[in-house]
Amino acid sequence: MKLDLLRTSLAAFALIAIPAAVHAHGSMKPQHGGMVQMSGETMIELATTPKGVDVYLSEEDKPTPTVGFTAKLAQTAAGKRTEAPLKPAGGNKLSAPGFKPARGAKLVVAIVDKSGAKIFATFQTK
Repeated sequence: MKLDLLRTSLAAFALIAIPAAVHAHGSMKPQHGGMVQMSGETMIELATTPKGVDVYLSEEDKPTPTVGFTAKLAQTAAGKRTEAPLKPAGGNKLSAPGFKPARGAKLVVAIVDKSGAKIFATFQTK
């Protein structure tokens, strides 16, 4: 009887803990109309605009300042690979002005933060 009660209690705790773990890193909703990926603790949002590509970084819904970061955007489309630098553009934004993603392309964002830690995220355009 005690063993059944213990098992039931553990199962109930596990069901309660799952939703908390899912939301531990904040919202996964795009804040800038882009596509979102998680890389470790960092949420990366890639947004295409008429002016180019913007990438936004955050952790637990808090913007991560990008000053001092280095980054690049690599695109693979139709067997061709192209790259563009992503430059800090104020706040939590990195920009590649003039970059136009190809339809159906694979985009890889590679970021190195101030400490030298590397962050990667892969996106697929429609």
